[in-house]
Amino acid sequence: MEQRTTNAMQPTPNNNQPRTEIQGQPAAAGPRIRMLAVDDNVEFLGIVSQLLEPQGFEITAATNSVKALEIYKVRSEYFDIVLLDFFMPGLDGGQTCEWLYKFNPRVKVVICSCADEPRLRKLQEQYPIDGYIHKPFRTDEALYVLRKVLAKPPRAA
Repeated sequence: MEQRTTNAMQPTPNNNQPRTEIQGQPAAAGPRIRMLAVDDNVEFLGIVSQLLEPQGFEITAATNSVKALEIYKVRSEYFDIVLLDFFMPGLDGGQTCEWLYKFNPRVKVVICSCADEPRLRKLQEQYPIDGYIHKPFRTDEALYVLRKVLAKPPRAA
């Protein structure tokens, strides 16, 4: 499975304002947070969808970095945030992150990895990463990090 869209995705204008309406409660009416989730583990992508969709996220999943970059290149202004596994075959998360920034310097990227915390902090210093979540993650931890990253002002283009 290369790409899976878990909700109907109708193109809508993105005014480049971060959506920060995550409340830690099931989402009510209102704009959904559009996330590109990238991980070579299909089961993990399913878990991400199960945990985050009820919280107001619309997930587009890609099982490898190349497919994710193809999706993002065409729709870079559509996504509010990218959740990216770091250790993947082919392009790793760092290389993928660099390409995402070439396509859109305002992209917000959160790494999700099973690496230990010191390694994740080092990756965040080495690459243009906005945050990280340790796998396996707890929903409250993930929502906290995502909320924090979404609330940050976008980088200047």
